[in-house]
Amino acid sequence: MKTSDGFTLLEVLVALVIIGLGLTAVFGQLNQSLVAAVVLRDKTLAYWIAADRITELRVAGDFPDVGETDDEIEMAGQQWAYTLRFSDVGVPNFRRVDVDVALASDPDRQLATVAGFLAKPDGQSNAAQFGGWTSGTPENPGAQAFQ
Repeated sequence: MKTSDGFTLLEVLVALVIIGLGLTAVFGQLNQSLVAAVVLRDKTLAYWIAADRITELRVAGDFPDVGETDDEIEMAGQQWAYTLRFSDVGVPNFRRVDVDVALASDPDRQLATVAGFLAKPDGQSNAAQFGGWTSGTPENPGAQAFQ
């Protein structure tokens, strides 16, 4: 009886098929992870742009009329399109602002929407106009009360 010391061609081919299927699955998972990381990066940057835009409006003291405006901005080496929508909230001297952000190359696919509120800068506390927290009185400067 004769014994064999090596692999047959069929065994080698089966092993290669198994390794090929395993590597295909691994590369598929790597591709999914890469796509997820890119989407997450884009959504994060879009949120930052929206939040930054609201902060810029607050710091500048802007109090725009009710309506909508569009613009573009460059961040992280990409062009981004954003829409600002200003609406009345039924409270004097307050506006709601909604910021929608998308890549300029695909403006129909919104990546982030952030809402904020703007107060009209008039030098007075708006808390007394609609009821809210105020801090201090001449007699007790550290006290807080809800009006």
